[in-house]
Amino acid sequence: MKKSRDSRDVFAVFKPGSFMGDASFWEKLKYWFKNVYWFHFRWLTLGVIVAIVLACMLISDVTNREYNDLDYILAGSVFADVEQMREFSDYLGGFIEVVDEDPDDGEVQKPKVGHQMLSVESIMGSGDQALAVDEYSAASRDKISVSMANDEVLLFFFDRRYAEWYAKEGAFEPLSGFGIESENEYYVRVDELPIIEKIGINHRDGIYAAIKVKTEPRMKNERIAKKYETAGIVLSGLLSGK
Repeated sequence: MKKSRDSRDVFAVFKPGSFMGDASFWEKLKYWFKNVYWFHFRWLTLGVIVAIVLACMLISDVTNREYNDLDYILAGSVFADVEQMREFSDYLGGFIEVVDEDPDDGEVQKPKVGHQMLSVESIMGSGDQALAVDEYSAASRDKISVSMANDEVLLFFFDRRYAEWYAKEGAFEPLSGFGIESENEYYVRVDELPIIEKIGINHRDGIYAAIKVKTEPRMKNERIAKKYETAGIVLSGLLSGK
């Protein structure tokens, strides 16, 4: 069995008449830290340091996190490139009224719109290309499911298949609650709107907009409740074609 570096009492080095004789306090401290404390408690110490660092990072992330005024997802058999997503986000942001917290700073406060493009459409290919497409599609499907539990993402643009499926699962809020009239209670078709055609967002069987169902925990959060209001305003503005 491997012996510890110093098996004496943890603080034996500091006791009167210790084995270090007339050594100074600093010499005893150096010996104690290296041969007693560090030898016996190094892993515990490292674990505590890591835990403190992670806690500090988490606190910093929570306290300094910047939230968007609107977050939306374009998904299913729908595809838009980076430039198209930027243009669409800018257009949607035009319906959001932002209160400038510091009107004297000379900067114009712009709405913050976050987005994700999660296409699950298969693209014909072979070899590594086909494999990469399949992996991307699988990852997109997983992210769509995860987004349903993300309170920050409230507005969705799906193809018909995804819109119908999630509507049946009770994932969407009735659009009438936002003053929006539609043939379907939970989603509305938008791909025939001039702005969608102008931007050129690709789709296979239409694009349908929906807003995530309201829950009590979400509505108790004033910021999330405000995002619901914003999502309704944005979707109404989009449908108005203005």
